[in-house]
Amino acid sequence: MSRKPRLSAGLKNPATRKADRFVKAAFRVPLAMADEAAGFLVARGALGCAIAQSFKPGVKPPKVVSLEAFFTGVTESQLAGQLTGLARAMRSAGMLAGGARRPRASTIVDPGWATLWMKRFKPLLIGRRFLIVPPWSSERETMRISVIVKPARAFGTGHHATTAGVLRALERLFAERRFRSALDVGTGSGILAIAMKLLGAQTVSAIDSDPEALENARENAKLNQLEAGVEFSSAPLNAIRRRYDLIVANILAPTLIEMAPALTRLLARDGCLILSAILAREADEVLPSYRPSLGCFSIGRDHGWAPW
Repeated sequence: MSRKPRLSAGLKNPATRKADRFVKAAFRVPLAMADEAAGFLVARGALGCAIAQSFKPGVKPPKVVSLEAFFTGVTESQLAGQLTGLARAMRSAGMLAGGARRPRASTIVDPGWATLWMKRFKPLLIGRRFLIVPPWSSERETMRISVIVKPARAFGTGHHATTAGVLRALERLFAERRFRSALDVGTGSGILAIAMKLLGAQTVSAIDSDPEALENARENAKLNQLEAGVEFSSAPLNAIRRRYDLIVANILAPTLIEMAPALTRLLARDGCLILSAILAREADEVLPSYRPSLGCFSIGRDHGWAPW
């Protein structure tokens, strides 16, 4: 989920260049539910969502944040008429913070997000081995593996706790053994598939049902000189027949529960499966779906998420 900078009043000056206009609505949501809330809003017409606050390293993040949703193709009054229903559905699903006021719609002018977001995405250290860098950065570290990621609408820049948790789990696993084949389910930006290849997996496959995600993933693979190193596909999970030594699935808990039979079927004997995007309170719901076929070796928690 992209995080756009706060807007200043000066950006609304009519004398500025003709720019795209958006209708914005802000929702007070629990931080742990921000991704679910963003997915809900995008599924109901939002062009994208952004957490208004910025997070500082070493500072405990707030429990409740302002999630801004941006819409096009609707007027301010049209969106205002939809907000009551959206808020009601989000509240019933636990996506709104307690006592949150009804959101209001407002019109804004594009402040040039196409370039502003580039200033927000800076090189990021993850674990002991990874350095995530945007394509416009020349920063490298000799003792780390550089993964070049061009942010787009597809999920996965390494900044979210679930992606970072998987990357740390991968570096531990590859330090212990070698993997001949790996599968990334719901690849998004392709960051995890690319990381597995750079860590030494012989063959890596990655699947996603979103054409935009696959386009972004292939572009990122090319940026990492891995055009032929990772096989990207829109193949349904149930259509895959081969087995993999390592499978990664960074997908929300309900989908992971649904996928359990397919993922266990695709995992090779003595293979490893990493699941993520699970809220800490959902871990006990997901785990039984994978037992007794698989044993659970570890569960890690980070900012309310439980990659394991």
